[in-house]
Amino acid sequence: MEADEDFVLDNEAAEIQRLGLPEEEKKPTDPEEEDERIARIEFLCSGCEMQEMVHYFGRKPPFSLGIKYPEDNYVMRDPFQPPPPRWQTKAEYYISLGANCSICSKTVCKDPGCSFYYTATFCLPCGQDELKNWPVEAQARIRKQLSASQGNKK
Repeated sequence: MEADEDFVLDNEAAEIQRLGLPEEEKKPTDPEEEDERIARIEFLCSGCEMQEMVHYFGRKPPFSLGIKYPEDNYVMRDPFQPPPPRWQTKAEYYISLGANCSICSKTVCKDPGCSFYYTATFCLPCGQDELKNWPVEAQARIRKQLSASQGNKK
């Protein structure tokens, strides 16, 4: 019993000071900091300069049950859908805005005027440079996309 009496503390603050342990910081909890529904990741397309705040960057958004992308994507919850109750595990509607180019790492949106997807996401300049290494069907698709995007810029 005497060994247990050595561990009884009368003054926790004095014991912490005696041991030289850092005191725990008690931060006030801000409900906005804890709300996962608030978008905190900035998305800026290098092609069209679309700017948006998104909720997730990665392959498996936690709010889209069972979805796994083959590459990291910028994903946001659908702003036009009400959120499910917090206690209910339910997939939400979401929007994948874009990804990083697999060659130059620039952020590009999914718009055909900004990016092309063939086994990975490519910005249009990198896709045009990589074109010769792709199968004929993919080459035809990106050529069509490139001519359409150049026609829109005129």
